Amino acid sequence: MRYGQSRGCSPHCNTVRVIAAAIEVGTNTTRLLVARVQSAHLTPRATDEVTTALGSGLEATGTIGPDGLDLVERTVGAMTARARGLGADRIAIACTAVGRDAANAPDLLARVERATDVISTVRSGEREAALTVQGIVADGAADDLVAADLGGGSLELMGGSSGTLAFATSIPVGVRKLTERCAVADQPDRSGWRAIVDAVAARFRPVADAHAPAAIVVTGGSAAALSRLAGSARRDAATLAGIADLLASRPADELHQTTGVAAPRLRLWLAGAGALEGIRRAFGLDELEVSTAGLPEGLALAAIR
Repeated sequence: MRYGQSRGCSPHCNTVRVIAAAIEVGTNTTRLLVARVQSAHLTPRATDEVTTALGSGLEATGTIGPDGLDLVERTVGAMTARARGLGADRIAIACTAVGRDAANAPDLLARVERATDVISTVRSGEREAALTVQGIVADGAADDLVAADLGGGSLELMGGSSGTLAFATSIPVGVRKLTERCAVADQPDRSGWRAIVDAVAARFRPVADAHAPAAIVVTGGSAAALSRLAGSARRDAATLAGIADLLASRPADELHQTTGVAAPRLRLWLAGAGALEGIRRAFGLDELEVSTAGLPEGLALAAIR
């Protein structure tokens, strides 16, 4: 079934209960959400995520490697089969920054369609931001919202009211790009942390001058993972610096033994904590709040329209 088609779903299906699925093909991670959708409310039925690392080496080569293409093809095929097995009659698949950046993005889209029989799309930064705002609001966030979406290849900052986007800006400083661009070592040192914080803060200060929110909600896989590592949903200077100290204390393979987090993911998290601290400093906020909802929820809502 191709996106936009349905089995027995009327044009008014957004007023009844529909099972929808969203697959987000990101620079570092591919995510699945299967949810029961009624109006603008979602009840998750299943979630999954696989580190497909499509952006590995992208900064240097400009292309997605063959191993990444093979892995993501298998991954989206398995996720789509799972979604259909759970009764999903609408499926939306979107590629994020990796689809905008890679020279061989058409090959990525062809692989995804072949594996799923769903036409995937490359979302613009602004469209991605709009869907993210809708997803966060659907999860119960305040209607008047300023949010930052920290991905593997880009960071979007956006604001809106009642799920409608008012402004958005996208910059190519996701956690994988920052890690490769700043040559973050395993085990990292504080000079790499400072470089990332300064780079992100400098990029966002012009946005901060134009928008002065009282609070910012951060979403994205890295932001949520850092919350679990720190054991808190809020981010202040001390917490973010503490995460940086932990990640710099030992090589990722050793930290894996105590945290249970895969070493390849841990190697990206210094950049994640640095990006959050850069946002906090640029806007002069005491702390940031993290939401586990975002683009997949917005995609699921879009799938039934």
